[in-house]
Amino acid sequence: MDGSSESPPNRDGDQINPFPDGLAGSTVLLAGTVEPASYDVGLRALSRYGTDGDTALVVATTESADETVARYDALLPDAGGPKLGLVDTASEQKSVSARYGEYPIVYIPAPNDLERLVIGLSDLTGDLPPSSGTRHLLVRSLTPLLQSSSVETVSPILERISDLRTESGLTLFSIDYTAHSEDMLEKLSEHVDGILWVTEQSGTLSFEYHRTDGRHNRPAGIGDLDN
Repeated sequence: MDGSSESPPNRDGDQINPFPDGLAGSTVLLAGTVEPASYDVGLRALSRYGTDGDTALVVATTESADETVARYDALLPDAGGPKLGLVDTASEQKSVSARYGEYPIVYIPAPNDLERLVIGLSDLTGDLPPSSGTRHLLVRSLTPLLQSSSVETVSPILERISDLRTESGLTLFSIDYTAHSEDMLEKLSEHVDGILWVTEQSGTLSFEYHRTDGRHNRPAGIGDLDN
């Protein structure tokens, strides 16, 4: 999706360098010296790599679906971006799913209810069938899941939901790297094609993509794109 060559500021006023090229069709772990969800990195990636003919399934684990939608709408370029469907694990007072609004939402009580999370995402695939476009997947933060479940329990779930995207889609799993051990990152890397490492220096976010030996071992480049 083409857009302005200037990097947009994030919600805290920082600048964001161009995303790497070659991630389409990959499952990617977002990690780094900053917490990617707090900088909306996953939402930005959806708006960068997707088009208004695409759909995206988003699991909101740190903020409500309403907050996630508001952040996403503020990031979209004039050309638009993928249509969202959300599984909301963060809202405390909502229990009735809103399946047929502008943004279909399925509420589940907590992120550690992994089976219901999978069912919720599967239900949304029926509500959001891709037309001529692509289906993407974003879990805004794995950290709440991993705080209540072991990586051995969560990993099979990641494999199952990764398959919900279409072949050319992008699956993004964000994690607060500072909240977990190096061993956990290594275990998670076995279930992704690469790690998009996010760093911040002098108010600018930068990205570096590292292929892993996990999953499909799909080649991916690190070339710059115009934002």
